[in-house]
Amino acid sequence: MLVERDEEITRLTQLFAGGTGGSGGVGVISGVVASGKTELLNRVSDIAVAKGIRLLSAVACASEQEFPYAVLEQLLRGVPPRLLGPELDPRAGLGGPGQAGPGVLQGFHRALAELAAAGPLLIVVDDAQYADPQSLECLTYAVRHCRDTALSTIVTYCSSTGSAALHELLQQPDVRQVRVSPLSVAGVARLLTEELGARGAQRHAAAFHAATGGNPLLLRGLLEDRLSLPAHGQEEGDRQDGTADTPVIGEFFHRAVLSWVHRYGDTDHLRTARGIALLGDADSLPLLSGLVGIEESAVRQSVAALGEVGLLQDTRFRRDEVRAMLLDDLPHEELGLLHRRAARLLHEQGAGPTEVARQLLSHEAAAPDEDWVPRVLRDAALLALAEDRAEFAVRCLQLARRHCADERESLIIQATLADALWRVKPLTQVQRLQPLAAPAREGLLPPRHALRVALGLMRIGSLDDAAAAIGRVSSTLAENPGSELDGELRAIGLALSCAYPDSPELRRFQEAWGAARRPDQAAGTPDGTTAEGPGIAALTALRGVLKDSADDEAVQDSVRDAEQVLGSTRLSEGTAYALRAALRTLIYADRLGTAATWCDRVLAEAAGCSTQAWSAGFSAIRGQIALRGGRLTDAVRHGECALEQLPMRGWGVVVGMPVAVLVNAHTAMGDHDAAGELLARPVPEALFRTRFGLHYLYARGMHQLATGRHQAALADLRGCGEKMAAWDLDSPSVLPWRLGMAETWLALGNREEAARLAQEQLDLAHPSLPRTRGSALRVLAATRPVAEQPALLQQSLDLLRRSDSWYGMARAMAQLARAHKQLGDLDKSWLMTRRAWRLADGCGAKELSRSLQRPPGRATTTGAATAPADGEAAAAFAALSDAERRVAALAASGYTNREIAAKLFITVSTVEQHLTRVYRKINISHRQDLPTSLGWDVAHTA
Repeated sequence: MLVERDEEITRLTQLFAGGTGGSGGVGVISGVVASGKTELLNRVSDIAVAKGIRLLSAVACASEQEFPYAVLEQLLRGVPPRLLGPELDPRAGLGGPGQAGPGVLQGFHRALAELAAAGPLLIVVDDAQYADPQSLECLTYAVRHCRDTALSTIVTYCSSTGSAALHELLQQPDVRQVRVSPLSVAGVARLLTEELGARGAQRHAAAFHAATGGNPLLLRGLLEDRLSLPAHGQEEGDRQDGTADTPVIGEFFHRAVLSWVHRYGDTDHLRTARGIALLGDADSLPLLSGLVGIEESAVRQSVAALGEVGLLQDTRFRRDEVRAMLLDDLPHEELGLLHRRAARLLHEQGAGPTEVARQLLSHEAAAPDEDWVPRVLRDAALLALAEDRAEFAVRCLQLARRHCADERESLIIQATLADALWRVKPLTQVQRLQPLAAPAREGLLPPRHALRVALGLMRIGSLDDAAAAIGRVSSTLAENPGSELDGELRAIGLALSCAYPDSPELRRFQEAWGAARRPDQAAGTPDGTTAEGPGIAALTALRGVLKDSADDEAVQDSVRDAEQVLGSTRLSEGTAYALRAALRTLIYADRLGTAATWCDRVLAEAAGCSTQAWSAGFSAIRGQIALRGGRLTDAVRHGECALEQLPMRGWGVVVGMPVAVLVNAHTAMGDHDAAGELLARPVPEALFRTRFGLHYLYARGMHQLATGRHQAALADLRGCGEKMAAWDLDSPSVLPWRLGMAETWLALGNREEAARLAQEQLDLAHPSLPRTRGSALRVLAATRPVAEQPALLQQSLDLLRRSDSWYGMARAMAQLARAHKQLGDLDKSWLMTRRAWRLADGCGAKELSRSLQRPPGRATTTGAATAPADGEAAAAFAALSDAERRVAALAASGYTNREIAAKLFITVSTVEQHLTRVYRKINISHRQDLPTSLGWDVAHTA
């Protein structure tokens, strides 16, 4: 279907519109390759034949351009034999080189003149730019000498090519030029209508035009691809909003592009197109010219032609698939040479390292063994790491290492690669780090890279090698005081004192750099962090909580500093450790709600990053927050997520954190097999020389206690406490090892020792640690006579409620229920049991929940003697409004007025008013008299 060509058809048919007699003329159809010139020529030819006009036609071919008279022979096939004299035998009529013989010129002219005298004659030549010079000379001669006859000539040609003979033909005085342009969106719609219908054509026209620029050849390929899809008539692939999806690129479009490629042959246009495909755009004409080896002016013309043909939009390909097709069509070796040339040109012109690296990485043979290659690739890798493109950075560094001949530069590349691999393939980092330990220790690495290697060695547990590397850097920098690495050394010192305290080799660095100033004692910045960066501030805050826990003011300062770091720092390679330290500061300070809020924000950031190890680390921290908040199910979910994202072997010594979270949570839930399976997995020996090992030891000790291995529990918990004391980390909120031992001694019947440990824990915990104090009071109550327990347990509940510790509250309520039962107060025991069961069930403490079971309705007691009979209560209950019923049900389940108000989103005053009306309607005087028939389900689901 030929669309948007009516005006062109009219202009061309006017050449022979007179029918018989009259003068003819020359028509020229120009345009880029595959723009529809041939189709227009064929339509005009059909019209001419339909009018009774004699037609002589020929199609020129690039492969026959060197054959004299190749086009002339095609034209003569339509000439009656009687007009073909011997002079028209091409073999007998050769003139000079590239010229027609005089006899052929005159013979062809006489034959055309006689045909034109008998009636209108039309000569058409397609792709005239490929016609041989002899044929064109004959045609030009005949046209020039038959100007007053009924001879018309129409040729198509591509404006960027053609011989001098063709240009002479095109310069005839009566030439009628017709330029074929790409189709408009409306034209595309008309073209699509026949196959897709009017509605489908309108829906898809804009997208098809955007993909092809209106080029008929590409459009038909795209249309065939759509028609080849299953059930295309049902508009599958269209979006629900009625607009069209991006057209599917398939085999037919691919063929159309390759057809364009092969029709161009090895022309400037094709070479330019391949160059643009390689570079990605044509923004720099000098660069493109140098790459394809064509003059800049010719490249400019080719870029314009590629835009006109519909392949380019501005300076880029409309579809990336076209780029891929052009490059795939190149021989492999030639493609490698082009990538190498592009890389070298980009480097020489001062392009960015990322741009050069893309060319070097695009082909295995693209990177030459030249000095500049490794440096450019390493620079590109560093930029990629800063932009969170770790996989690209790893590829750059791997290629740089293969092409690096300088030993020192090779070591730097290997160190950078080991760092980058931690972000994408943590399990392989150990293999990369160990060979670097000796160069770092011997000073063969620059100080900055040696420190990065040392940090990696610390993470995988090679503490001795790390100490040696840090010592070497320290000695080097001692000769250059005021180095820019001073801040990093101070951060390492703080990190060592917080996380790696049991290493004699590392201890001297803790003493030298670990005594960090408080942020408010250092030069500050407007965002509240120190001028040395968020790392120093966060690690100082963590150190304060770990080592100054008895100083309430110091802990408050640490919490404030940690929140400032979290509020002013975004996640990146250089800040991940600072954010982890700040979050752990809040955890150890019992600010669990605040920690959860910040951790969720950081997790959301990590989810958008390529470094899976970050998500794993923050998931482990989120699990620790959930565990301390008594959300056991959440703790397991986050802990398992951490180990799924980063298997245990990839954590190094830090594996103690996620494993401890899971073991503690499974133990509290009563899932002892799962906890035991985790503890059976191997962990690094160096783990027990770190703070992470303390968490592991405590979790293992509590598992031993829960499974009846009391002596083993005492050994683990005592070992944990001794290490904490020796390392100056014995903060009661870090790990409650004293309470674990106290519970073990209670199980062994030694109340005196249990009471001593619980009281010691309580004395150490200052008032700003509500969860820690509440847990200590719960254990302390178990060591006292039963008459003293309710008061202590109520204090414990109040503190645990302030810290929103579900599992802790459930355990305290369960103890309080038992105490009330032993004291004979069955009503209070029943209320506490119901609430304890509800909390245990809600937080996932299955073992505690089973031990409490779902309590039945409360038995009538002397305290409820004045309550109405069940029948009366049911009738009175029916008279309550829905709001009164909900409030009464919650009150009957033991909730306080403030808790009821929070659950139902009403004021405390409204709760009191509802209860007053309830008491009056069901004729009771006290809260304890509320009948159980008010309904467990309402209370449980409110």
